[in-house]
Amino acid sequence: MSEEERELHFGDTLPSIPDWDDEWDDWVTKLVFIGIDMDRAEIERTLDETLLTEEEMLMNWRELKDPFPAWS
Repeated sequence: MSEEERELHFGDTLPSIPDWDDEWDDWVTKLVFIGIDMDRAEIERTLDETLLTEEEMLMNWRELKDPFPAWS
């Protein structure tokens, strides 16, 4: 909902928006792991490897190689 729409519906008493990202104007996505004897550092390292580099963020993402097989 845009700021104008929120003001229309809520007036001067806008509800707070937890976890709002001002840069991307989107909600925060959270991934939760629940388990026993999990290696937090290894999980974080593995997930960090999947993040796009600054160079990849600036390029046309359609040019990136798709690591998954084509869907039929």
